[in-house]
Amino acid sequence: MITPTCTPVRAAAPITWPPGGDDPRTGRSAHRLERRATSDDRELMRSPTPARHHLDHSEEPAATPLSVRVAAAHGSTPTGDRLVGPDLARGGMLLLIALANIHAFTHGFRPGYRGYPDAQSALDQVFTVAQMLLVDGRAFPLFAALLGYGLVQFVQRRAVVAPDLEPVRALRRRGAWLVAIGFVHAMLLFTADIIALYGLVALLFAGVVARSSDRRLLVAAAWLAVPATAFGAGRGLPASALGDDAVVTATALLLDGASWPELAARGQEWAINLLRVLGLAPAVLLGAWAGRWRALSTPALAPTLRRVALVGLVLGTAGGVPAALMAATVWTSAPTVVSLGAGALHLVSGYGVAAAYLALFALAAARTGRPGVLARPLVASGQRSMTLYLLQSVTLLVLTHPVLAGLGDDLGIALLSAVAVGVWLLGVLLAVAMHAAGVRGPAEIALRRLAGS
Repeated sequence: MITPTCTPVRAAAPITWPPGGDDPRTGRSAHRLERRATSDDRELMRSPTPARHHLDHSEEPAATPLSVRVAAAHGSTPTGDRLVGPDLARGGMLLLIALANIHAFTHGFRPGYRGYPDAQSALDQVFTVAQMLLVDGRAFPLFAALLGYGLVQFVQRRAVVAPDLEPVRALRRRGAWLVAIGFVHAMLLFTADIIALYGLVALLFAGVVARSSDRRLLVAAAWLAVPATAFGAGRGLPASALGDDAVVTATALLLDGASWPELAARGQEWAINLLRVLGLAPAVLLGAWAGRWRALSTPALAPTLRRVALVGLVLGTAGGVPAALMAATVWTSAPTVVSLGAGALHLVSGYGVAAAYLALFALAAARTGRPGVLARPLVASGQRSMTLYLLQSVTLLVLTHPVLAGLGDDLGIALLSAVAVGVWLLGVLLAVAMHAAGVRGPAEIALRRLAGS
């Protein structure tokens, strides 16, 4: 097959940063920068939102390659043209999601702080502390930040290849389909679904992400941090105060002949879980802000990213210690006000760890350039993240439900963590095989066809 090429355009094309945005190199607002246009469409895609730039039209920008324009007509980007950083981060994030979700599939225990068993062995206590410091309340902000980053990538791509189309409407259409897919996922497999949650985020914040300046994004994130912190504090209440200290039982399945009241209960639980958007909204806007500055694909930001990784890990893990000790049943006599404070601190510190993870993935992507032997499986997984997330639900359900493999009430936190890692590795192997065969993720294909973008 002959790949069309385009002639490089070497004339300088001045641009301005988004209105109200600050140049990280100068600290000045709306600072005017000079760059040279090239035929490399990936460089064009990495720039801040093109629709918001002021271009000097005395020179024409480089043409978008035909392969990208044709792919955009079908709502996708060729895998060879995708940025490594976001996909690498999504692939690693799936491990954190598996570790965070495995507990929601277990049963046969009385819940304690944040839903962890109120009786644990010494080994399980060690794993619970590790989970709380590095996974619980850390994986979901990371996923939310990557969602915000992806929303900006979507807007940038549409502005380059289809400037006459309204990106906000397309984002909201995708968000509505994500909510529908998440609802089906919750009713069939897993009520703590996050697909609908992120669809709701797209519905609510598409306009903010696409049209707001950098400064307004940060201000909105700061205001939303107030209800987010309150939400985190509420999650710090002990199970007895929430009226949720009864022995956890396996959720009835539609495929197992669940009754209409049981299905209604699943729907209600799914709807309540959507309230988690309160805790994740700031992460989405911060991820969008990072996407504006191409934080996952700009090598020049490496010194800043190293500082973010160090400070985020140190402060984030330290902030999670009180809640970790409570969840591990090491600290069992904390007053309610202390539990509330520990919950709020756990949420805020989770943002620090999530930022550190993002920085580490960005540094890894910059170091590898083209994905190496170790990075390629993660990148392949990240390109099919929604498919693998749904596969995790199917696999964990089969392994834990009492009418299937029935491991949900036989294993402690430590062994369940090992199961989660195994499930993630299974997904990585599948992604590598799909990549070798040139097969995209079925869930990603379905979403693009349904949303028409």
